[in-house]
Amino acid sequence: MLDLLLKNCTVFDQTAAGQKMDVAVHQGHVTQIADSITEPARRLLDLDGRLLVPGFVESHMHLDLALMNDDVQEPGRDHFFTSPTELNAAMLNRRRTFTRESIAERAGRALDLATRHGITALRAQCHVDPEVGLTHLEGLLDAREKYQSRIDLQIVTFPQLGLADRPDIQDLMRAAFKSGADVMGCASNLDPVAQDAEGIRQHIDTAFDLAMQAGVDLDAHADLGLPRRVGLEDLEVVHLARRTIANGYQGRVAAGHVCALDSADPQTAIAAIDLIREAQISVISQPDMYRLGRADQQGVRRGLTRVRQLLQAGVNVTFASNNVRDAYRPLGNLNLLEEGLILSYGAFMDAREDLQTLLRMCTFNAAKALRLPNYGIYPGSQADLVVLNANCASEAIARQAEKLYIFKNGALIAANWQKSELY
Repeated sequence: MLDLLLKNCTVFDQTAAGQKMDVAVHQGHVTQIADSITEPARRLLDLDGRLLVPGFVESHMHLDLALMNDDVQEPGRDHFFTSPTELNAAMLNRRRTFTRESIAERAGRALDLATRHGITALRAQCHVDPEVGLTHLEGLLDAREKYQSRIDLQIVTFPQLGLADRPDIQDLMRAAFKSGADVMGCASNLDPVAQDAEGIRQHIDTAFDLAMQAGVDLDAHADLGLPRRVGLEDLEVVHLARRTIANGYQGRVAAGHVCALDSADPQTAIAAIDLIREAQISVISQPDMYRLGRADQQGVRRGLTRVRQLLQAGVNVTFASNNVRDAYRPLGNLNLLEEGLILSYGAFMDAREDLQTLLRMCTFNAAKALRLPNYGIYPGSQADLVVLNANCASEAIARQAEKLYIFKNGALIAANWQKSELY
């Protein structure tokens, strides 16, 4: 007897328009996809043509900071800001009150929210530095253990206070990997050494060395600024790509933000994108429209990377929440359909094919960035599945479809229903 049988599914990226399939699940894996499956099952659901997608993948999120604003009575900022440095200072001040227990508790509430919205895998940025030591990591490790049946959690060591020329921080990173961290982080914009191109490269090189020593992937914050002009050699992602190729790390590096690429002239952008593609770097677009260009008085810049151009060039591109109701962004719900809708406005992605691409970006593309094994919907794949109250991908984004059922390893972990009464 099967554990789960989903009848009459529209299987994302597999089913032709109007075609319905049955999907069988047993012992945590998809075992069969066919026009009709009659084998008995412990749980049977008739989806009546609704869209079945693999679990959503949150590829870049600062989980140790998540929901730190939820204790305020009214959501929103206290005042308008123009420079992101203001937000960083506020965060550094507030994190001094964090404890292992408070981080684990907030992270747990954030993971509950993620589960409600169909996220079955998440890559979490985590502060590791002399001021907090491994406290943030310990809190996230506690949350990971508690929620392991619901979500696969990768933890990135995030160098909030620098990395290059800091043997003490580098030792902390090594200790973090021994404790259970999974991915090396990189953020040259925060390193006091990175005041010029040489310092930026030194930071990236140090992060790369640590990643290779530990045998882990590298997840870089790259080109977070939005200069009026930028040359090829000014782009952090260009040096990152060259180092990736030289180190044989193709496919193991992700670059988040990459905002400054939008400031490059067309030929410079093409050259940079060619290197990104050759290095097989996954680019993670963030909701940076809230953060950049706020002081512009004319020709206000959007702060997004070149999402469409990167996709057209064959680069693996995904998008993420980044910050959820914390000192940086008072918004966000760990809802990737919501983030996809926001990106559709910002990146001019509103054609039917674009909306399909957006859904692919927060599922298949994000899974590729995290190198998740057995991801998707095929015989032998891990049965992380979401049933959407939609019949096609474009409807899921445009109408913000409810996630009706969420399965992790074939087990039902959440269900949602919407009810409206009109009088």
